[in-house]
Amino acid sequence: MRHSFQQLGFNTGNSTTPIIPIIIGDDMLTFKAWKSLFENGVFVNPVIAPAVPAGQQLLRTSYMATHTDEQLDQVLDVFEMVGKQLGLI
Repeated sequence: MRHSFQQLGFNTGNSTTPIIPIIIGDDMLTFKAWKSLFENGVFVNPVIAPAVPAGQQLLRTSYMATHTDEQLDQVLDVFEMVGKQLGLI
């Protein structure tokens, strides 16, 4: 997933865990992305200051071994659509 997000053009930071951040860097844009993803069937957690430093606002994505390839592909498709709509990628 990390590699696929990076290939799409998202900033995933330096995380090496199953929790992959999608760094947005702006409060309102983070919430717009979160809402659009949710409305399209993808649940993520928005994280803004003071939980992260200003300019590092992000979407927190996480994965389990029980996610199917089809589910992961769907997540990537929705992220690509939202990322393009909001100018994130």
